[in-house]
Amino acid sequence: MVDIEKQQSASATTTSKLLHFIIRSIPAIILLGFIAITGSGVLLNKDQDYFPLSSKNCGSRPLCPIIPYVRPDSYHSDNSTVLKIISDESFRNSSAKKLSGAVRIKTDVYDDSPLVKEDPKYWDDKFKPFYEYLESTFPNLFEFAEVERINGWALVFTWKGSNHSLKPILLTAHQDVVPTQDATLKDWTYPPYEGVYDGEHLWGRGSADCKNLLIGVIEALEELHANGFKPNRTIVLGFGIDEEIGGERGASKIGEKLLEKYGKSSFYAVIDEGGQSLIEQEGIFLALPGTGEKGIVNVVIGLNTPGGHSSVPPDHTSIGILSKLISSIEDEPFHAIFSPRNPTFHEYQCIATHSPSLSPAVRTAILNAEANPLANEVAIEYLTHQSLATRYLIETTQAVDLIHGGAKSNALPEYTEAVINHRISVESSVNETVSKDLRHVLKIAKRFNLGVLYEDTELLPKTDAGYFTVHKEGSLEPAPLTPVNDKHWDILGGVIRHVYEEVAYPSKFDDKPVVVAPGIATGNTDTHWYWPLTEHIYRYRPGLTPTVETHAHGVDEHIPFDSHLQIIAFYYQYLQVIDSLED
Repeated sequence: MVDIEKQQSASATTTSKLLHFIIRSIPAIILLGFIAITGSGVLLNKDQDYFPLSSKNCGSRPLCPIIPYVRPDSYHSDNSTVLKIISDESFRNSSAKKLSGAVRIKTDVYDDSPLVKEDPKYWDDKFKPFYEYLESTFPNLFEFAEVERINGWALVFTWKGSNHSLKPILLTAHQDVVPTQDATLKDWTYPPYEGVYDGEHLWGRGSADCKNLLIGVIEALEELHANGFKPNRTIVLGFGIDEEIGGERGASKIGEKLLEKYGKSSFYAVIDEGGQSLIEQEGIFLALPGTGEKGIVNVVIGLNTPGGHSSVPPDHTSIGILSKLISSIEDEPFHAIFSPRNPTFHEYQCIATHSPSLSPAVRTAILNAEANPLANEVAIEYLTHQSLATRYLIETTQAVDLIHGGAKSNALPEYTEAVINHRISVESSVNETVSKDLRHVLKIAKRFNLGVLYEDTELLPKTDAGYFTVHKEGSLEPAPLTPVNDKHWDILGGVIRHVYEEVAYPSKFDDKPVVVAPGIATGNTDTHWYWPLTEHIYRYRPGLTPTVETHAHGVDEHIPFDSHLQIIAFYYQYLQVIDSLED
């Protein structure tokens, strides 16, 4: 049920701030209106840069340029292979068969899955069949590339280049998938491990996250090899086995191996899953490679209180006290931050630069958000009230996902526990996030005369009434930001535009070129295990549909099969382009 009163109040607040900002920004609004009337600054063609109204746009490079196309030389001499990948029916069906076979192999992992050394058979049973499937389906890859199994079944393929002075490229994906729930099997259009291809979509667990990427990268390499490509730059593939539970058994071991072999800052770039493939927003098409990633921490809060018979209860049991704590935490959300440290800031500067439909007041606010605090506040209001998805691009989350307490209806609960999952804004940190929760714990503890232990530190002494325990699990700081507006970025963006606009849809983007802008991953990927290898880490998987719309992790996970073909085409072109570059 929609809370109309709350919506109206939020709308009134936003309107008030917009009016205040407009009054203070009349000169800019008048100029913006003049631009709209005269057409000055309007994007005229797909290769023209748009120079927005902004005090920060004083350098030689515009705020959000339309990146020029980048094509491999082979596209001009013989583009038959990349066109075959996109449009040949025989290739399409063969590719669908390969991905379908990969989906059929159940490689699900669980939060309580053992370490490899604890139970090697557990991992053998899951991933040996998948390894054997790759070996039989892609025999050429196993011939021209060196294959290493790490920590059991994490895989590294190395296609050695002839020029050892060039930094290698690392392309990654993960073999594992999230489990399905038996209770939901009846809700699937097709059984989750049958890999059904209906001619338009391919269905099943892992079809979108991310066996499509893993198989697509391999297909691209085999097509390159079949066409006589001999790399100058070494190409490395890294396929983990437990990304869905943190990557400790797979990608972490791959990262250690590559760091030992090549050293720090030794790779040209790393490209993994993630990002927004291709979306239409405010009248423009956006491709959003992830150049940042929010941090994460689970805060585990336990409450120990005396037990006893429920016939003589205290005013508040441990469950009741913990409930008040949870309510206190949830009643104070984190503050949203819209700053240039967040790739979302640059994404929305691009939207404000190129969108034909964004309101003038919001456009002006976004473009001036760095220099003008009131403009920044208006931009935040706009983002936080668009949707939860946009709100949490710029705000640390707090989700109470687990709670346990009590053993019997007539026995007072002696121990109650809650787990709060946070996804941490790039401007924040693990400690800052935990500190907010601790502040609420201390407030409730003082109210009910309870002690507080944080990790190994006593913040308040234990009492006869009981005590809280607080510790953090699975913490990861926000990722280092990938540089943009450098040569690496222009090459990536130029190939993305080339594949979408010239190869896949040569007539779709005549009036609306694809704007390649930085984005942020609100979830986490295996890339954090590769941070030491390069500063150029991109989280991007080409395709037509954002991951959330493919039902990844949910019932009826599927992909439009055109998306899979675009993965193959992108890597087929991109690997040729970077092979001819000096570092």
